[in-house]
Amino acid sequence: MIFREYFSALLIAALALVGVSCHEATNGTNSAEGTEGEEYISLTINVENATRTALDVEAQMVRWQAGDKIVVIENDERYAVSEEAVIGDNGRAQFKATFSKDTTADTYTYDAIYPAESVSFDEGVYSELVKVTLPAVQHPTATSFDPIADILVAERVVCSEQPEQLNMRFKRLVAMGELTLSHMPEDSFVSSVTLRMDDNVILAGCNLVNCAEGGVFEYGYDRDSFALTLIYDTPIEASAPIYFTCNPVTLEEGDAFEVEVTTTEGEVLKRSVTIPEGRTLEFQEGDLNLFSVDMSSAIVDDGKGEEDEDTLCTFRRVTKVTSGKAYLIAAEGYIAEPITGKNYDYLQIAEGDTDNDGVITLANCNNAFVIEATSGGYTIRQAIDERYLYQYNNYNSLNVDAAPTQGNVWSISLYNNSNTFTIKNNSKSKFIQYNGDYDSFGSYSKLQNKGVRPMLYELEGDIILGEDEDDGDDDGGSEGGDTPEVTPTGDWLEVPAEPDMSKYPNAVTVTVMDGSERNYTHFYDKSTYTTMWVAYPLEAKHMGSYSRPSNWDWNPYIDQAYQVNLCNRSYTDSDVHVRGHLIPNASRNGIQNMQIQTFYVTNSVPQVHNNFNSGIWQKLEAALQGIGEKQLIYIVTGVAFNKEGESKSISYTTAKDDTKQVPIPNYFYKVALKVKTNSAGEVTDASTVGFWFENKAYSGSAYDNYTTTVDQIEEWTGFDFFVNLPDSIETAVETNSSWSSFKNW
Repeated sequence: MIFREYFSALLIAALALVGVSCHEATNGTNSAEGTEGEEYISLTINVENATRTALDVEAQMVRWQAGDKIVVIENDERYAVSEEAVIGDNGRAQFKATFSKDTTADTYTYDAIYPAESVSFDEGVYSELVKVTLPAVQHPTATSFDPIADILVAERVVCSEQPEQLNMRFKRLVAMGELTLSHMPEDSFVSSVTLRMDDNVILAGCNLVNCAEGGVFEYGYDRDSFALTLIYDTPIEASAPIYFTCNPVTLEEGDAFEVEVTTTEGEVLKRSVTIPEGRTLEFQEGDLNLFSVDMSSAIVDDGKGEEDEDTLCTFRRVTKVTSGKAYLIAAEGYIAEPITGKNYDYLQIAEGDTDNDGVITLANCNNAFVIEATSGGYTIRQAIDERYLYQYNNYNSLNVDAAPTQGNVWSISLYNNSNTFTIKNNSKSKFIQYNGDYDSFGSYSKLQNKGVRPMLYELEGDIILGEDEDDGDDDGGSEGGDTPEVTPTGDWLEVPAEPDMSKYPNAVTVTVMDGSERNYTHFYDKSTYTTMWVAYPLEAKHMGSYSRPSNWDWNPYIDQAYQVNLCNRSYTDSDVHVRGHLIPNASRNGIQNMQIQTFYVTNSVPQVHNNFNSGIWQKLEAALQGIGEKQLIYIVTGVAFNKEGESKSISYTTAKDDTKQVPIPNYFYKVALKVKTNSAGEVTDASTVGFWFENKAYSGSAYDNYTTTVDQIEEWTGFDFFVNLPDSIETAVETNSSWSSFKNW
């Protein structure tokens, strides 16, 4: 592997553009849309030419193109998709967007993201946070990147009045790569290239972008991909540069990745590359990174294989369904993968019939679905785990269960005498389709912008499954999971004392396990659908880079009748309250099964998002995680509706997909513990600190202004924390209220 020098100034120096400016509005309005009498502002956005989007190789710069669109966001809550860009003679791009006229705000903030297709507003704007998808499947050309994969965010503009014109400059959030393949077969042409990294390197997916700060808040927030697939609609010469974009990543000495190249002759060349000693391969934000891979030692697969055909699974495209047969669900050269490790998701994709010859040969049938006739249609069962696809609510994702009671009957019919099928859920009147915007299969009520009806490939012979290990996740629904409940022991220093059950007659204490290892213990009040506290240990092994799961799930240890359906959507007032984790995702993203268990709906409470969940609370969580990276600590996070003896009023909300009344906590708190032990494992000393917050927006992020003692929080809540410490130590250490003393202890 040969590394050429990286260069960034060549393409990206122009990102330091002219200053952002704001032109005050005139009295002009635009009321061509909306309700009668409502006034509108037509906003014109001027952008410098050197920031976007097609690569001009000769000029060594990136230009905007006619047809580009951006999303413009006003005051973190209103957004508009612009009209197509108009490119002036000077190369500057101009966009127009329309907003309702508003004179009520003190100031007006404006953010923008390119491309418009990448932005998702499934729950609106999360304050300044927006979900933006960098596609894992890209369509570059021989001379440029896929423009849809070039993610840009504008520097925030603040105005005193609602403007009619803005000057904006954009920053690139992705890294750009230019790969050269050396020693390829002579005169060969490339139809696709796939780059695969280890499963801790997130190359693409749905990221959470902080518009106010102009950066990515969380990579792989909703979906992630450890691979990039580059498909050439017009095959390129093997000697041509291969352009792509990805999240910023760095591969260190000893790290490995795989390059897989498919030629127009049907050959597949695979080369595994290990970063040499003393070298790194960096894909830096905003930079064009050049590198080369020597394919002379690549393994060549001509598509025929050397294995005995009897040990392979061969699927052939069909135009009718036979009950009891196994099928692959396919579209656009991909096949749908079953849902594993959870009870709901979109069907992710794997490589399928890339040469479109109607035949797919696989090493096993793990991705197959068994279709069987039933009353009113068909059932669709995953071969890998015998769970059925169904839909119990009006979501675009799919559910799986061993024995669904409704929503599991599908009608399957050939569409317009083509090779594609309409696979429609009889209960929800939604049909399965591949969605090119999200690189997955979902179930939608109408054909999406990049939606494609699937084809079916029928298995020849018997089902052969590859090895499949228990995922360790509790995916058994309300009947329980992979591991039994475990009673906490005196060695678990984080678990509080048994509470006064006369105050909580309908509450239960439940410990969530990952195999034989404890994850967390929580005290759940079934009458209020509220976890009053969650207690957990925290150390370096718990934290890592697993991407955030796309949805929440039911807690398998608690009857679903006593849970709130927050699986796919948040609360009805999600502009104010969001699904606030008690044990944070980032405190368990080093162990994937444990991370998934933090997305049980019982780990969620209504929490003010703007300037609390997304601000001071998140900063505190990160500070405790920083300590946990260095030493084992113990944490209890809880909520309270009133302090002991207090009688504050309690407000309620509901979930978007449930009618249960959910009380909104008035307070949030954390208590934390460090200990020292002797050679026998006995605690010899300790340190504690507490934090107490109202459930409201805070103007700053200085969480250390809200410290208090553990003793004080015990008095306010009635709970007794850290009771497994020796009595003399517990009494002495629960009087500290200094964050500095705790942090440096």
